[in-house]
Amino acid sequence: MADAELILPERPKSIGLLTNQDILIGTPIPAIDKLKIVSEDEFEDIVREWVAGYFEKKYIKVWRTGGAKDKGRDVVAIIDESGKWDNYQCKHYSNALMPGDIWLELGKLCYYTFKKDYSLPNKYYFVAPKGVGPTVGDYLTKPEELKKQLYIEWDKHCKGGITTKVDIPLSSELKAHIEMIDFSIFTFLDPQELIEQHKQTSYYAARFGGGLKRRMMPRINPIHEAEMSIRYVEQLFEAYSDHLKIDVHTITELNSHTELFDHFNRQRECFYWAEALNEFSRDSLPTGNNCFAELKEEIFHGVVDISNQTHSSGYENVKKTTATAVALNIQSNALLSVSKTQDKIGICHHLANENKLTWVKS
Repeated sequence: MADAELILPERPKSIGLLTNQDILIGTPIPAIDKLKIVSEDEFEDIVREWVAGYFEKKYIKVWRTGGAKDKGRDVVAIIDESGKWDNYQCKHYSNALMPGDIWLELGKLCYYTFKKDYSLPNKYYFVAPKGVGPTVGDYLTKPEELKKQLYIEWDKHCKGGITTKVDIPLSSELKAHIEMIDFSIFTFLDPQELIEQHKQTSYYAARFGGGLKRRMMPRINPIHEAEMSIRYVEQLFEAYSDHLKIDVHTITELNSHTELFDHFNRQRECFYWAEALNEFSRDSLPTGNNCFAELKEEIFHGVVDISNQTHSSGYENVKKTTATAVALNIQSNALLSVSKTQDKIGICHHLANENKLTWVKS
């Protein structure tokens, strides 16, 4: 009997040239699609980040309530000291919101404000990964129709759902309270709008990837007399004095030494490049990130032994230490994609400003 022919499965078609990033993290998931696959808790965190980051000037405090006892409040945003607030109700469903998904939430707000557990919000936003369906969208643009339909749906969705302890019938007192509520406070947020606005916050890159936003050129003003007392400037002038074997204390005195004068201007420029990177880190990454401090610490360990060696002058120490910093192969810091040679040199002067590096040894 002849051997059976081995039939191999067809090879998958090429998806094109692969990058190192493709191998490490796979095909990137668009942010709008990631909203649909994160957990319910993570989705509420994303909404909190968006509200706190994008509306940082609108709200004085934002928090996520979380848990089964939130009384219909997921992300609370306080507008001012009077207690005026907005509510962001997160519904992490696999479908666009349908009418049956919103009645209980409306009922909770009506009931708990009737009990005076909290005040009525200024605005109430439904936020869902797939947005709202057409029927819900229509209701939310017709406040009086929304209110009438809530009355119709109360017994089915709200009476036994608001709390597990007792039924909440639509009493005349509760209905009178609901009649006083302006249902135009209820609205919704399109998920694409959420993504576009979240993209403008410092949380976006850490949450969705895609890299950091572009840096701007640092603004470097002409040197001012007050700068001469900043420690890194003092250290540079000590290094120049050590090199020239004469005391140099002012820019005017340094101006007659072209090489040193040009060197000082470059170092000062690099100092401000590094300062701008520090500000960029604070503005572009989540609050509390230590990326700049970690980069500074890594550069310190990479250059301190060079700086501590014996050099012919403090000026030579500066040149060899900063050259070593430039040559460092740093791979793990989140700021690497936006960092420049000037930043590494400037960080050396930040370290000198803190006396962690000393150009002239006493």
